[in-house]
Amino acid sequence: MKRLLIAILCIVTCVTVFAKPPKLHVENLFDGRFNNNKSVTVSIYKNNGNYYRGITVKNNLGIIKKIADAIERDTPRASQYSNHQESNGQYTSLQVINNGEVIFIGLQRDQNGSGFFFIQGKEKAFK
Repeated sequence: MKRLLIAILCIVTCVTVFAKPPKLHVENLFDGRFNNNKSVTVSIYKNNGNYYRGITVKNNLGIIKKIADAIERDTPRASQYSNHQESNGQYTSLQVINNGEVIFIGLQRDQNGSGFFFIQGKEKAFK
């Protein structure tokens, strides 16, 4: 009985060790730094086990650059990455796998310093 209890405790400990938060650079963008900025709208939703965060930026190239830099720092962790330029803007997307779930990250930006950024996935991916 003691051995069984120890074995179960070891399994639970191992599972806990492997379930780590993703610690992505883009997650730091939601630390409240843009809350009082009139050119930024921040959205955060949790619904049915899904977690979504978005930032809409209007005419602020500095903030768009900060978002793009955070995405660039997370690129080495991506299982899939895409970045392409079109006449009306630039589109960047990546997917990061954490705790067996996919985290989707995307940024759509235009030349005037406006854009839309999001990070989305199952809540399990962020734990």
